[in-house]
Amino acid sequence: MKKIMLCLVSLLMITSCSHNFETVTYQTKQKQDFVQTFERTFGKPASNQDWGFDGVSIVDLTSKASTRGHNVNRNEWEGKFILPPNVTEAEENAVLAELRKSTVDRDKNLTINWTDFFVYQVHKGTDTYNTHENKSMDAVASDKMNHLQCGSGTVGADGKQSGFWEHINDFNNGSHTSSWGNIIGATLMVNSSSLNFAYHNATDSKYHDTYTVIDGATIGYDGFYYICFDFLANGDNEQPANKNMGVDRNYNYEDWIVRISPATFKAAKRIIAEDLAADEGSDFDYNDVVFDATLANEWLASENANKLVAHITLRAAGGTMPLYVADKEVHELFGVDTGTMVNTGRVSRPYVQFTAIIGEPDWSNTKTIKDIPIKVVTNNGEIFLQSNKGEASEKLCVDKSYVWCSERQPIQDKYPEFPRYVTDRNVQWYQVQ
Repeated sequence: MKKIMLCLVSLLMITSCSHNFETVTYQTKQKQDFVQTFERTFGKPASNQDWGFDGVSIVDLTSKASTRGHNVNRNEWEGKFILPPNVTEAEENAVLAELRKSTVDRDKNLTINWTDFFVYQVHKGTDTYNTHENKSMDAVASDKMNHLQCGSGTVGADGKQSGFWEHINDFNNGSHTSSWGNIIGATLMVNSSSLNFAYHNATDSKYHDTYTVIDGATIGYDGFYYICFDFLANGDNEQPANKNMGVDRNYNYEDWIVRISPATFKAAKRIIAEDLAADEGSDFDYNDVVFDATLANEWLASENANKLVAHITLRAAGGTMPLYVADKEVHELFGVDTGTMVNTGRVSRPYVQFTAIIGEPDWSNTKTIKDIPIKVVTNNGEIFLQSNKGEASEKLCVDKSYVWCSERQPIQDKYPEFPRYVTDRNVQWYQVQ
């Protein structure tokens, strides 16, 4: 019996070792094939080619004030983030014109998943309403919308909130109450959530998340999204005990409009990556994943400690294999299946933000954003994408202004100077803004 058990154990060990050997061999071969195809296409990289990763600094966000849920004090974020432009009258009119194209009920038609974002005042509605009891009240609806909230929670039929919610400071009664210099009507939300928005109604003392979202790209304001609220009190057509608390909806979504846009760190860089699927005759498009990233030594209230954190804005997923950035699968974040390419041509989705803990604080600035793990999952195992100086690189670091390739578009077709850059790191192969 002992001999039989010994044989079984030995067999299992051999099988396990064989599987590991096959996996390692597959991973090694994939990388070798990638290098060979890369060098046949572009030539051998210069020995000092760092692919843009050298010199990317770590941001200091160790002040506890910098991680508050809401920041209305310009001094707390000026110099760290790229400030969006002020809302213009033309912009406001464009949003209103888009809303007036249709009065169809289109509540929460678009999901936006951001953690750090600016909120700007756009429009305070002037529509009036009557309650179920007082048909001649003629009150301004937005005057009763007395504060604004965002979060990942829900609002029940009873007007009560559950889950995570935060108050967006200084937005009251359909307007923004503060301004600083040329920054008008702005609040910065940090480590927050844009999955849901709600306003509190002073008429019925309840919360309501009755809104629609306008994608700014459809009206000439790409990168901005507009949260457009529709006023009601109690449930629509509901007859409360006090009929002065009952107001039906009109579905015009113009009672209060705010603009949101992702908060982009000035120090952020863009990473573009190739998932090793490129082979002879195929394309190197470096759009299998595209994301902006900033490394920060940051105070995290959840950890009660400083950590090295990556702030990531996922821009595109042009690959068709499972791909993970800091342990998050990119297709899943976009809400599509693995075989769907996002923001590279046919399928568009709002950018996604998330924050990942990389490790302990790096006070000596030894790490760069290339240390953010990118993992591809194949039928034969997992492969981590690498970038080594002087070698064919599976990921590149570029400026935030870089425009990535569309589906199946070779990078050398969009950027003819890229092959020269491979052999000379000083070549400016794309336009930097």
